Amino acid sequence: MSCTNPEIPQATPIAPVPAGPSQWQIFHYNETIWPAVLELCDGARTSLAIEQYIFAADIIGTRLMDVLTKAARRGVHVRLLVDAFGSAELARSPAGAAFRQAGGELVRYNPLSRLLRNPISGMHRLHRKSVIADGRRMMAGGACYSDRMADWRDTMVRIEGPIVPAALAAFETAWAYANGISARRSRSQSAEATCGAGHWNYLTSDPVRPARQQIYQALLSRLRDAETSIDLATPYLFPYRKIWSALTGARQRGVRVRLLLPAVSDHPAIDLVSQRFAAALARRGVEVHGYLPGMMHAKLAIIDDWSMVSSFNLDMLSIGLNVENGLATTSPAFRAVLADQYACDIATSRRF
Repeated sequence: MSCTNPEIPQATPIAPVPAGPSQWQIFHYNETIWPAVLELCDGARTSLAIEQYIFAADIIGTRLMDVLTKAARRGVHVRLLVDAFGSAELARSPAGAAFRQAGGELVRYNPLSRLLRNPISGMHRLHRKSVIADGRRMMAGGACYSDRMADWRDTMVRIEGPIVPAALAAFETAWAYANGISARRSRSQSAEATCGAGHWNYLTSDPVRPARQQIYQALLSRLRDAETSIDLATPYLFPYRKIWSALTGARQRGVRVRLLLPAVSDHPAIDLVSQRFAAALARRGVEVHGYLPGMMHAKLAIIDDWSMVSSFNLDMLSIGLNVENGLATTSPAFRAVLADQYACDIATSRRF
């Protein structure tokens, strides 16, 4: 396999999903992710539904808000749902005000007022990173919008086809919750989001409804059933006990297990915890690699013939507090693209 220069932003060509009338494209760096998001939003004709954890009021954030504002002015129904903690400044920014004046809807997920009313559910964070255009095309994965992340290694998938309505239904659930709409309505919408499309599944994790921890449950099941190989990438490592046991158990039965982390993340205090877990896993035979070119923020799983791109970190927050989403598939072509990039990442990493 020839490995492309990891310093050059890469995006895969659009490729057909074998199982149906869908198309997908994978983006590996924010240098290509952000222009693709701008293009998707600029091309919307009827609706935009956006979920984001970190949406900063800086250059890239303002640029995207300008695109959303223009969309609202031309009659597109634009709804923007941001986490109240991760995107604290956006609603008060000039770009946020202009967006609302143009008819855009901006709602904050779990602001401080909700935390004070309900300290348990009010702590939950919206950690999804999704853009859904016209109910037919979407992007999802791990990328946020902040200037400090411009050179980060991340992963987003652009996909269109029968899986998108499931993502839109999940957005409606989160939107309803953020607007105080009844839990009964939210549950019915969430049920619609469990559907798959051929080889594809749209998965969610929602601490408001622990029984619907689809990402965690799917990942745990695949880890426990792995036969040949497990390749994971996460920016932060603080695994739940069952994930830890599944990883070490896989090594004990002869499965190759590799874990990719940033050599140095954007949170030095978290690095201390991540590195302790990494060292402990390495002692148990897991290959742990630290990505050297910069911050590695992608959340990936490639397990045998199954692969997933998500917003889900291998830490306790993603399992216990965050609302997450992911795209999982058994598409050989999709797996091959992820695996090729993963090999490039490993080649530019150092082993713990």
